[in-house]
Amino acid sequence: MRYLPVVLAIILNISVMQQACAEISFHNQFSYVDESNVMHILGEIKNDSDTAMKSILIMISFYDNEGNILDKISRAPALRVINPGDSSSFEITYINQKVDRVANFTISAAGQTTDLKEKQLKIISSNSRLDLLGTYFINAIARNEGQETATNAIMIATLFDKDGKVIALGNALAEAAPGSSNITASSQAPFGIAITEKMQTSKAVKYSLVADSDQYTSNIMILKASNPGTSGGNQTQSGCLIATAAFDSELAPQVQQMRLFRDNIALKTHAGSSFLNVFNTWYYSFSPSVASYERHVPWLQNTIRILIYPLLGILSVSTSIFDSLNFSSEFGVLVSGITASSLIGLFYFAPLGAAIGIAGRKRRWNMLRARIALSCSWAVGFVAIAFAELEGIETLMMVGTSLVVLSAISTSILALARVIKS
Repeated sequence: MRYLPVVLAIILNISVMQQACAEISFHNQFSYVDESNVMHILGEIKNDSDTAMKSILIMISFYDNEGNILDKISRAPALRVINPGDSSSFEITYINQKVDRVANFTISAAGQTTDLKEKQLKIISSNSRLDLLGTYFINAIARNEGQETATNAIMIATLFDKDGKVIALGNALAEAAPGSSNITASSQAPFGIAITEKMQTSKAVKYSLVADSDQYTSNIMILKASNPGTSGGNQTQSGCLIATAAFDSELAPQVQQMRLFRDNIALKTHAGSSFLNVFNTWYYSFSPSVASYERHVPWLQNTIRILIYPLLGILSVSTSIFDSLNFSSEFGVLVSGITASSLIGLFYFAPLGAAIGIAGRKRRWNMLRARIALSCSWAVGFVAIAFAELEGIETLMMVGTSLVVLSAISTSILALARVIKS
């Protein structure tokens, strides 16, 4: 609430300066100051001329209550080229200790004329989900219908509130060929976008998608935004970004197996979907960057591919357990989840367990306290799950399932450490 007067002043005093020839206009602007004292200025810039424009720079000047200029900054819009009559979203962040002194600002833009950019990229499907922790996930697939390779392909997502104001932006590079975000002619590629502006994502009522590359762009697709725990748009489940980058395609059998476990088991149960809400918030905080880097580093791609194979075996075992407990899907997903977590701890965290065991042998550590802490964690997790199931408390279910998963992993590590120690 500290910066509410500042935000209100900006909304009331915002001044828009267009070029004298009225070739560029601004629409659907929105401003706010986040918890880190960073000012965000968002909106759409429209090309009102009869020619395409490139190298556009949006320039903002900030003023205090007395009309003194505080700072000037310039940024480019999301699209590289804006065709006649088209718009591009933009977001400008102002990081300055003087942000609490900003009373208003002026905004203008200028660009260069260029050739029309062909709309040969086509968004063929999309899916979105707002998790209960406030991260908005968007997965989409675009196809290159042009004759050239679409290099540096990117998908741009814009969230709008009930008044049509731009409230958040996100983007992601194409998960195309190994080590590349280029979509070859007549081929398609998936995109995974995570928008983490939690102050704004819950306000979204619709979102737009546009694909862009050096050669081509796409038409803008407008879709209805989703509520927490639901999916919006055309149903296309994706999102296994690191695995997709490792196996070069979201259609690879290995990626499909992971997706089937998520979609057909975890997401169809209360406990499983609650845990995935927590997991996805953690996973999408780093996976887009890792997947992008992975595509450019062959040795990392091969390493991750090797590390995924044991996980596929673990998921197969867990799936068999779930199928054998078909009398109760909630109980089945809990048991299969504990099994998967325990095996993950035993395999992927084996070096940590070995290190603890060796250190404990040398220093004669007493692991009683660790066992007591783990017992408490198991108990709290199970009680939270049971109570959440009875009362339908989603947040408590998220806490309970997360505790059980972490407890299972930790128990495997501790068990291995005890074996080595003894």
